[in-house]
Amino acid sequence: KASLTGSVSVIKMPDIANSNSSTGNAMKSLQGRVPGVQVFAGGDPNGDATIRIRGTGTLGNNDPLYIIDGVPTKRSLNEISPADIESIQVLKDASAASIYGSRAASGVIIITTKKAKLGTKIEVSSTLTAQTYNNPVKLLNTEQRGLIQWRAFRNDGLDPNFSAYSYDEHLDDNGNYVLDRIKLPEFLDAEKTMKPADTDWANALSRTGITQNYNVSISNGTENGSTMFSVDRFDNKGTIVGSEWSRNTVRLNSDYKLFKKRLTIGENIMITELSYRGNINSGIINAARFIQPVVPIYTINGGYGGPAAGMTDHAYNLIRIVDTNKDNGNDAVRMLGSAFLDFEIFKNLHFRSNVGLDYLGFWQRILTVPYKEGYVNSTVSKVTNDANYSGNWTLNNTLTYNLNFKKHEIELMAGQEMMSYVINIIQATREQYASYDPNYMYLNSGEKNPQNSGSSSANSLLSYFGRVNYSFDNRYLLSATIRRDGSSRFGQNNKYGTFPAFSLGWRLSEEKFFKTALPFVSDLKVRYGWGETGNEQIGDYATASIYSATYATDPTWLDASSADQGTAYDIQGTGTGQLPSGYVRTQQPNPNLKWETATQGNFGLDFGLLNQKISGSFDIFKKTTKDILVRPPALAVIGEGGSPWLNGATIQNTGFDFMLSYNDKIGKVGFTVSANISHYVNMITVLPEGVA
Repeated sequence: KASLTGSVSVIKMPDIANSNSSTGNAMKSLQGRVPGVQVFAGGDPNGDATIRIRGTGTLGNNDPLYIIDGVPTKRSLNEISPADIESIQVLKDASAASIYGSRAASGVIIITTKKAKLGTKIEVSSTLTAQTYNNPVKLLNTEQRGLIQWRAFRNDGLDPNFSAYSYDEHLDDNGNYVLDRIKLPEFLDAEKTMKPADTDWANALSRTGITQNYNVSISNGTENGSTMFSVDRFDNKGTIVGSEWSRNTVRLNSDYKLFKKRLTIGENIMITELSYRGNINSGIINAARFIQPVVPIYTINGGYGGPAAGMTDHAYNLIRIVDTNKDNGNDAVRMLGSAFLDFEIFKNLHFRSNVGLDYLGFWQRILTVPYKEGYVNSTVSKVTNDANYSGNWTLNNTLTYNLNFKKHEIELMAGQEMMSYVINIIQATREQYASYDPNYMYLNSGEKNPQNSGSSSANSLLSYFGRVNYSFDNRYLLSATIRRDGSSRFGQNNKYGTFPAFSLGWRLSEEKFFKTALPFVSDLKVRYGWGETGNEQIGDYATASIYSATYATDPTWLDASSADQGTAYDIQGTGTGQLPSGYVRTQQPNPNLKWETATQGNFGLDFGLLNQKISGSFDIFKKTTKDILVRPPALAVIGEGGSPWLNGATIQNTGFDFMLSYNDKIGKVGFTVSANISHYVNMITVLPEGVA
């Protein structure tokens, strides 16, 4: 860290080990620990989280780039066991992140998984965590809801006697209504199946969640190689009834030294199986505010309670939603890994090649069954299957040369990288099933409306990059990088973009005059970094003119103003039989579309006092993102598909990060107290012409 000139934070995994065991996602454990990093997480048992580094920098994708053992990915880290992670580094400014290229405009998080150390070691860990749902809003009960209705309507001079409520009331001497009693009917519905209730829908949906995590690892390391094998099981029965998520992970990391240790080869492979049951997310708790407490969960004959006549403010029976989704869910298998070789051509000159892959196979099955709740009645029975596989492979080759003489240290690096991504999607549905048993409801059993669809998309990147790091007497530091990225998502006119960066550092604490004048300052470094990063997070065919054959002949569901009208056309006007289909334009081309570019300047200060008992850092930055990739609406006179992708808006993001830590010991017990604060301001300064 003493030689860093960019804005970088390093997380010690033992510090977040306890949090990891309950969340299942190492990123959620970073909340409040790293200045400039915000973590947004819902209550879903899958533990997914949205990460923002230094706020919002673009109108599109603001997710950081993850580098896992050299493999770049934009996928969430909830699919990786935190127990397998050795270290996490967060690169926040452009001077640190620019070497990672076009997907690094929103920051970079580097994940290094565990490797075996010398000797043989077996580790077994197990955790059990109980979680409860804390309802942030206290909901009205039936009587309170009735009282509020009476007050609201009488204050507006309206009759409050409607829905499930009626009232005994009288006028006082001043002519004001006084409530005597709130009355409820014996049954809410005409069929006399729903008796008035006092349901707390939030409590009905919540439960004590149980999280279990088991991990076993076996490692063996020698001077000529090492191997580490681990198995991890994470299971989370969420705090919302009917929701469950599990993850099973197998990981193998190994490396071997050959030819008198001049050649090192190795691999890092992870296979994860994921299962999500219940198809319920945390938003269902919010829906508890919109269903009246007088509605019972169940009717007297075992059906589902629901809205009665006169109830204009109602929501669906939330327990029915949970029950009918219990057999729904999705399964996935993710394979993430890399194989590498590092060859010392001659002293201090190394060639390294890394081949990585990150692929996911996904399967989802959704059953829709008939139900009746109150006067709401659905007769639809349907099965929908979604399946896709997606992923990318990467090839990264670098040459690195280190040169040390006297007080000078120089590191030179040149590299090339290519990446190819593909996704293939298929969907099928059928309706009308004779039985609603989940073991019967498969596509072949559906009797009507068979439908299917499918699509595929791909993109690729080709990049060249270089870097030089220089240090003189461990006092004066310089780092400079340049990267040229080419993306298939842009047209021929602007396929490539060039992105430079540099940073400077001065370790004042290493100066003799400083050590004499301020001996209690153990470390003080000032640094400045500037750099540009590109962004190409748009559709794979954003520059192309796209036409679609939308075969449809039923005019009852077509919107005459919509570009999605059917393209089937019968020139004879009979409208029967198999009609020929034309094409409709869905997107105009833009061959001049170019890279979105983020330019960032960062001034930083790192300090340590009293032999690092007190340490901290302060960063102030300004980030301007221009030529932001947007697709604004177009005037109808342009015609169908009149909204091309454009380079338009500019966003300016300014702010600061500050962190302070205190490290000490009481006897043999060490402790750390730390705090951090961050502040950002975002401003959209320019919009595309014609966009409000």
